[in-house]
Amino acid sequence: MFGWRGQLLRVDLDNGDITKELLDPEIARSYLGGRGLGAYLHAEEVPNSTAPLSAENHLIFTTGPLTGTLAPNGGRYTVVTRTPPTGEITAASISGRWGPELKFAGFDGIIFEGKASEPVYLWIKDGNAELRPASHLAGKTVTATTDALIKETDERAVVSCIGPAGENEVDCSVIVSDYFSAAGGCGTGAVMGSKNLKAVVVCGMTGFRVADDNRLLGSAMELRSWMKNRPIAAKGSLLHGSVLVADSLQWDPEPPDLKHARTRGCFGCATSFSSFSYDQGKECLPLLAGSTSEELSERLKEYRFFTDLGLDFAAARTLFASLGKDAEGRHRELAEKLAGGADIKSKETMNNGQNIDRGACVVAGYAVVPRISEGNGQDEATSSLVAVLDSAGLCPFLAAGISMEKIIELLTSATGVAFSQDDMAQAGQRISWAFRQSV
Repeated sequence: MFGWRGQLLRVDLDNGDITKELLDPEIARSYLGGRGLGAYLHAEEVPNSTAPLSAENHLIFTTGPLTGTLAPNGGRYTVVTRTPPTGEITAASISGRWGPELKFAGFDGIIFEGKASEPVYLWIKDGNAELRPASHLAGKTVTATTDALIKETDERAVVSCIGPAGENEVDCSVIVSDYFSAAGGCGTGAVMGSKNLKAVVVCGMTGFRVADDNRLLGSAMELRSWMKNRPIAAKGSLLHGSVLVADSLQWDPEPPDLKHARTRGCFGCATSFSSFSYDQGKECLPLLAGSTSEELSERLKEYRFFTDLGLDFAAARTLFASLGKDAEGRHRELAEKLAGGADIKSKETMNNGQNIDRGACVVAGYAVVPRISEGNGQDEATSSLVAVLDSAGLCPFLAAGISMEKIIELLTSATGVAFSQDDMAQAGQRISWAFRQSV
């Protein structure tokens, strides 16, 4: 197979068995990877009645055929599982280096089933995998866990883990990779914690084949050059000062000064943000030119504090804001209590944060979260585009302007499969159907 590694890893946490399984080429072509492959595998193996925090629920990590390639924004992987408190299926997209590293280590995805009797972590290096004890990591933050596991395994390793919030099965807990990138606010971390799985550590040193490397390189560089001069303008909601939830995206033909617009980019990132218009019409990101380094640093520190505990920034901030004056000036204190398992009651639901299933893109201290997913008033073509982006291993922010033709060019160059427009439209519909079947 080209683009895909052609191999999945299945980990039975009940008995510690680890097996390698071949990825069916027909399934790969039909569902691509990421959200599509994860939803298909979950629907095939886990009944809809399964309780999210039960051992019977599966936790599935999946990459796409463009993950780890030269394709712009090609660093995504997806976590698919059934999550609390609603029990619905979630496909949480996450960036960073972990997804590409898993492919470099030889696998397209990992299926976790069962529950370990004691805390464990999975160590993968160049096609080999083993479960190791993780009791010494109990209660540690994301940073402390990541630092410790890199020392225990390999200085080149990449860590995806949970913080204390996930261990305590908090509804808005997240899975975090590369210290910084978080997967969703729908309780993926709680499912990982319920399985006594603290982390997945990966180190891969083997490349993988693409069908036409020259064509892929040409297409990728052409698209990167095109994107460089077309930054994104977003519209949506401003949540509590630092969280920007994007309901729609478009290329900005007249961007403002973009100096300091990106604080940190993910693997292969070629996206620049120009502005963000929220409910009152105020442009947020152009204010970067007037922001001091101290203001930017403070916003980043706040985001990192929540993420280090394994909490979804948007969901937790929404919860604390609903507490009114009781929470003023106490957000960090409350975050520590929430991550520790305290039952913090809100006066309203956490819908603004809880329903966001993709990790934030941190831009100049703002957490920009795409709410461009199924059921958000999109037409069928846009829904199919987002489904294909998710499943190919590309960033959802590309939905602002990348066409299906360009995705087809990248996929065909990488996989050797001559996808057509109809093929992609059907794939998008098929992926969306597989996801709905699991709800």
